[in-house]
Amino acid sequence: MNRILMHLRAPVGTALAFIPALLCLAAPASAQPAQAAPTSAELLEKARVTLAAGNTASACRLFEDSHAARTTEAAGTPGPTPAEIMFEIAACHEKQGNLDQAAFEFDQVAAAAGARSEEAKGRAAALREKITGLPPPPPAQPAPPGAGTAPIQPPPPFSVPNAPATTPAAATPGSPVPALQVPAHEDPPVRVGDFMDTRLTWVFGDDDVLHQTGQALPLSANASISERRAYRLFFDNLNSRFAGRENLTHLALYKKLPGFIKGLDTEASMVLRFDLASLARASNNLNQSIYDAGSFIRAFYHLGGDKNGKRGISLTLYPLDTDRFRLGYLYDISWGGTNPFINQSIFPRIQGAAPGGKVELSGDKYSIYIGLKTATIVQVEQTLTPGTSEVEEIRIGQTNYGVLGGGSFDVTNWLHIDAGGGYFQQGKFDLPDVKGKSVYTGGLSWRVLFHDKDTPTPQSIDFALYRNDPNKPMIVFKPETYRPGKTSWSVALEATNLWQLLKDFDVAGATAVQQARATALQANVKTGFFRGSFTTIYRDLPYVLRNQPSFIPFQTLPRDAATSDEFFLALAADYHFPGPKLTPGIGAGLQLPATFSTATIDQSSAPIERTVVVREQGNIAILPVNQGAVPIFQARASLKWDISPILSAQAWVQYVRDNNGTFVERDPSEGTLALRTFISPNFLGFGTSVAARF
Repeated sequence: MNRILMHLRAPVGTALAFIPALLCLAAPASAQPAQAAPTSAELLEKARVTLAAGNTASACRLFEDSHAARTTEAAGTPGPTPAEIMFEIAACHEKQGNLDQAAFEFDQVAAAAGARSEEAKGRAAALREKITGLPPPPPAQPAPPGAGTAPIQPPPPFSVPNAPATTPAAATPGSPVPALQVPAHEDPPVRVGDFMDTRLTWVFGDDDVLHQTGQALPLSANASISERRAYRLFFDNLNSRFAGRENLTHLALYKKLPGFIKGLDTEASMVLRFDLASLARASNNLNQSIYDAGSFIRAFYHLGGDKNGKRGISLTLYPLDTDRFRLGYLYDISWGGTNPFINQSIFPRIQGAAPGGKVELSGDKYSIYIGLKTATIVQVEQTLTPGTSEVEEIRIGQTNYGVLGGGSFDVTNWLHIDAGGGYFQQGKFDLPDVKGKSVYTGGLSWRVLFHDKDTPTPQSIDFALYRNDPNKPMIVFKPETYRPGKTSWSVALEATNLWQLLKDFDVAGATAVQQARATALQANVKTGFFRGSFTTIYRDLPYVLRNQPSFIPFQTLPRDAATSDEFFLALAADYHFPGPKLTPGIGAGLQLPATFSTATIDQSSAPIERTVVVREQGNIAILPVNQGAVPIFQARASLKWDISPILSAQAWVQYVRDNNGTFVERDPSEGTLALRTFISPNFLGFGTSVAARF
């Protein structure tokens, strides 16, 4: 233990040294004379240069800074009008692909009746036609002669992008230019509230109409209104822990304010997840119904003088749990999580949660981080009996540590590289011949991503920090946007290699390091209204059981046992019809499951082999004697109807052929002997759902 703690002191010390380093960075800045803030005209010109250089995201932020600067400049100050800057913001958002936001901003410019109002009106109409696929409504007919007319109302004022609507105060000489306001007749472009990422889904269907209830696992009752585990096929939602049909919401109490140190931003968010389905089951287990979903405290010190830039040093602290702070990139093969309720805790036998924190240095094209987790694990400890020299063994909760580090780098506009590694203590052995020895897991992960310049680097929503910042809203369920004539694509290759110290199954009193490996290749393409994807994932048996760890917990695989690794590939495609808002889709996949096999001979010297199919930790199927595993095929056809930006309906039919399912029955010839027998391998299911996402 002392040697382990010595290894931990350096990275832990680095993390704890962040706060004095932050103060040192801030001290020289405060000692320097203050520089004049750039004017709105200067920021506008800088934004145009940045946009011409191809950095659209940074350019949009600079346009918004120019607009904000203009609202604080004294009346009569030479420079562009707020409407002129708003036109530039809308054009930038359009180029960025945020068509809804751009159309809303063009509407604001059109309402100002300025020099570019007609052009803005036409561009807003063109964007809405592109978004909806429908032509704009005809102009209103003039009133008949003699009819009364309503008094002409002045055009509504404007707003800073994403700002809440307020009542404008009367302008007085020398007062700042009034901020642009959201028109009263339109909803704001985003919804900001304490409850966010809300998912409500009504599901009716039956995942298996070919077997009687109780004949196959998972158990399938008759058609009902409920979500079922078997609706999720192995290639669904690989980048999230959720299937997409859950009923849940998140309470995110968020606050962000500038610090007393120049260039320092501070923020905090308390995030609670409410699993409404679990609450409805009335199981009296609130730990699985209401729990922390990534509460954090964060301080960010800006480097380079740009208060809205990405360059800086951040300290993120997780006071409750660090399940969102993981290694790996595709969620289904990520590691280092801390949630024991879904068998994804890197700390076996964890007691409670695993708080932690990380320090990150980020720039325009790179980021580097180092982090720490702690967990309490009940383990064997040796201590002296008070007043004697006798050594006593006790089981007590002891702190175990995990250290993580890594970084990412944008090599070019189309090439992105990630790498990370970690080391986690996992308690001590309870097995008699190695009792008291330490258990640990270490590993490395990397990813190479190729993508077009407009496609952002993909990240699972289950890794992101939840914020409800009204100035930079977090859009969790953004409706899919289709752009005719536009093609976007991405190809990601990632791999992970773990080293786990376990008891050597074949050598008494010895330990050995067992490796666990996983790789994934994922390609996505979107052109016009068509989307397609290809995914292949490889996991060896130790990686499938990495959190257990191993097939026999805390022991290496026996040398005499035979194993096979998991491999699957899947294809999916859909096409969106913009007029009726219908999206038919199809997906299919083939999986070779991981297995563990042993062999021996019976009394008549006949060979006997028994194979166990391992689908995941805690989900296994024992096959009949001398029978091996066979590939699993799954397919689904679906039709989705988008009813509104938050509401959609979907219907699907799915087919599974899995000849690895078994059940136990009496030997018909002997009468008392229990035999394991295959069930019918075909499973046919259907479902319909209505889902609200907001």
